[in-house]
Amino acid sequence: MKSITKWLPLLAAIAVAAVASAASPKMVCTLTGKEVKTCCCETQKNGKFLCKLTGKTLDKCCCTGM
Repeated sequence: MKSITKWLPLLAAIAVAAVASAASPKMVCTLTGKEVKTCCCETQKNGKFLCKLTGKTLDKCCCTGM
């Protein structure tokens, strides 16, 4: 029983770290290579995407999830 209580705080810390990393997905802009928290593309009325970082108009979103 003592060994369980000894490792329980460590296991809880690992679980919290895993949930925190999964809760904040990171993306990378393939045009600039920069890591962004949210997608840097904005959908335009004509169905194309505008990359806010480069100002280029694209046929598909330039962000990829890590």
